Amino acid sequence: MSRIRTYGKWVVAVIVFLILAQSATPFLFRNRRMRAYVLGHLEKSFGRPVEAHGFSMDILPFPQVAVDGVTVSEDPAFGNEYFLRADRLTAGVRWTSLLEGHFDFGTISLSRPSLILVRSNQGRWNLEGWLPPAAPSAGSSRVPVGPRRSGESANQLRKIEFDEGRINFKTGEEKRPFAFTEVSGSVEQIAPGRWQLRLEAQPWRSGVALQSTGTLQVRGEVAGTSTRLQPAELQVRWTDVSLADIFRMITGNDIGVRGECALDGSASIGKPESGSPLKPGSWKFAIHARASRIHRWDLIERGDNPSASLILNGVWDAPQGVALAEAATLDLPHSHFAGSAALQTAVMSEWNIRVQNAGVSAQDILAWYRAFQPDVAESVSATQFFTGRFALRGRPLLWQDAELSSAGGELRLPGFASPIRIGPVQGSTSKERFQLLPVHLFFDGAAKPSPSTSKAGRNRPQPQDAASVQDQLEFRLFEDFMSHHRSFALSGKMSDVASVFKAASAFGRTLNHGWELSGGASGEVDRAWNAETRNAQWNATLNLSKAQLQAAGLNLPLQLQDVRAVWNANGRGATVARADAFGAAWSGTIDELPASGDAAPQWGFHLHADHLDAKELDLWFGPRARPNWLQRLLASLLSKSESAAKPSELLRRISAEGDLTAETLTVEKVKLVHPRAHLVFRDLHLEVKEADAGWAGGTVHGNLNAVFSVPPQYEISAAIDRANLADFPWSPHWADRWGGAASGTFRLTTSGVGRDALLGQLAGTGELHLQSLALHGWDVPASLDSGTLRTGASRWPSGAGSFTIQDRAVQFNALQLQGPRETVNLSGTFNFSQNLDLSFTAASPSKHGGKASPPEPRFQLRGSLQTPVASVQTPPSVQAKKQE
Repeated sequence: MSRIRTYGKWVVAVIVFLILAQSATPFLFRNRRMRAYVLGHLEKSFGRPVEAHGFSMDILPFPQVAVDGVTVSEDPAFGNEYFLRADRLTAGVRWTSLLEGHFDFGTISLSRPSLILVRSNQGRWNLEGWLPPAAPSAGSSRVPVGPRRSGESANQLRKIEFDEGRINFKTGEEKRPFAFTEVSGSVEQIAPGRWQLRLEAQPWRSGVALQSTGTLQVRGEVAGTSTRLQPAELQVRWTDVSLADIFRMITGNDIGVRGECALDGSASIGKPESGSPLKPGSWKFAIHARASRIHRWDLIERGDNPSASLILNGVWDAPQGVALAEAATLDLPHSHFAGSAALQTAVMSEWNIRVQNAGVSAQDILAWYRAFQPDVAESVSATQFFTGRFALRGRPLLWQDAELSSAGGELRLPGFASPIRIGPVQGSTSKERFQLLPVHLFFDGAAKPSPSTSKAGRNRPQPQDAASVQDQLEFRLFEDFMSHHRSFALSGKMSDVASVFKAASAFGRTLNHGWELSGGASGEVDRAWNAETRNAQWNATLNLSKAQLQAAGLNLPLQLQDVRAVWNANGRGATVARADAFGAAWSGTIDELPASGDAAPQWGFHLHADHLDAKELDLWFGPRARPNWLQRLLASLLSKSESAAKPSELLRRISAEGDLTAETLTVEKVKLVHPRAHLVFRDLHLEVKEADAGWAGGTVHGNLNAVFSVPPQYEISAAIDRANLADFPWSPHWADRWGGAASGTFRLTTSGVGRDALLGQLAGTGELHLQSLALHGWDVPASLDSGTLRTGASRWPSGAGSFTIQDRAVQFNALQLQGPRETVNLSGTFNFSQNLDLSFTAASPSKHGGKASPPEPRFQLRGSLQTPVASVQTPPSVQAKKQE
């Protein structure tokens, strides 16, 4: 019992002592010497100067020191910023050290630390001077020279734990945009000079919005600072990372690729090797990267989205900045690449990739194409296998050596009864040049091959003689590795060019937006460019024979009997030998004119038609196409991205100027002979200049201005010279009634869309001059003199006056007809319904000296143009005088 009491007293004493010590710790760290003592031990542990804002200590349940606002200074050789900063540092105190009479830290925990890793221009890291060096071996002859660093004292770190940390990077004085956030883990000394790492972090880049960077895990062991962290062995695992964020972190931009990526890797340095020894400072690495569900950002995921697996095994010579992947393999679901790679890691200026064995399936090529190209038909399939080897060099990568071959294959596309056959593929390099021999594509099963067994045991298609195949395309490729000159050529002949558009549409490339072209076509397209200067030039020639072009907005198709289109460095153009359109046969040329800067292309034309008829034009453009035919037609002429713009904006981009001629032009009953005009269309403004034609035995000269606003506005000014009145086409019997010659000028304005609207808004004024005017059937002067209707003929040597056009009628106000004996005034209307109401009155001088002349007889001509009715209206006073 006495022993229990004795031990109890000691226990109580110890408890009281601990309680008193815990109560005294706040007062203990008010002492400057105590704070300096703790900072000194921290500096001894970190090997660098340490600053702190506050201190506290807990005795129970285990003694530990807590320091707030810790900042570990940087080695001046690596800059003036801090090396490590933490909101709070908690360090355990080892009991064994206290019992031995000295103060040593155990495990150090950092809360929300921020670490800056700096790599000097000499290739050294600031981290190398932090971790304690390995203890020298017993047989080592290394003798310390000079004073010992504080980090080399007996009191060293044993374990560091951290959570919610951040690691920043610098190269010299330059801050890098990369960092690691949410860093957690520990660094623990497992043996003298050997440290075990367990880290987890999330990659980060400044200025870029990242969504799913995954979790980066690092496990391994490193040595101390005397051997620059060597030997070391690390394992890296990066999972659940978005492929888009990979490119965002590498390039700083979103290149539009989506998918998932994962990486496993290992690296070691200073480890014993069974083979040839590595250079000092060289790391041996192994990387396995996997990517899946790869597709374009705006396309939905598909089950056949491509995937890839890349394995690299090699050596990184860190001092020289060269990484060599001695074994590199890339595996796709149906393809395989095996080779090696080398690249400069210091400045990323020189890459070298060599693939000794490559086998590529067309199925994988199609899967990659479908993942980045929308609107690819579901039923598109490809069967072909390519083998080869190649080498790439430089940055960006350029071909250095290549060899490619394939026995042939086929494409199955919707809308084709038979697959498109692909002929053999053969390409190789020679004297620093790569050349792909002509590859043929045979349409409509015309080149259906007969299978034959190759040495590899595969059935490969043997195409028929190309001369016996009507529908085929041929393409070639050439590259000069020394001059970096490249060229691509495509040629062929098709009995129905619609097959090409159908095939392009199946691959999501709609070439004919709002128009369809069918019929025979032949030609070639080539493109030459330089890989360094990136200047490219297209040249193309297309010959159309008995082809048909149907465009949106046109009710009938254009028949292109013989048309040749050309694209080259001088511009684009077409030569029309024969084309049937708008009820006429056309010929002529259309050329692109030189344009300055980014101005819209300007076109020049010289076109001729055999006969133009307004009725035929109406069949093509309306009324079925009206009123939105122009909008649909413009959409067909522009790309898909532009077709959503307003019609006025699209039309505003069109600029054309040229000459138009025809044999005849018929507008309603007006038939013009040999019309010609110079047309200018710019900025929604059409100007017809110097237009002239023959009409009714005379000539017509005029100009037209049209502004395609809402509604369109038109203004016409013209002059008629010596037109034969008997040839006017107003009615079948017009020539039986009227004769003479007419000259004059007029100006018309109208607006709207369609015949009814244009005639309803038509208004104008004019001057008319007549010569040898004759009216057959009635003698107007005799009828006016006698007051009764007299038959016969009326003749006036000349006449002049003005007229107006309004409300669908021509109004004659003061037309004076000069006769042999007297002058006759003509007034009245002539409407568009071919009805007339004309009045003839004598213009005799007044006989009553200032008084108003008494009413005179009036000769009236009314009714239809074909059967007019004549009458004489005599005033009552004149009738009474004659009766007397």
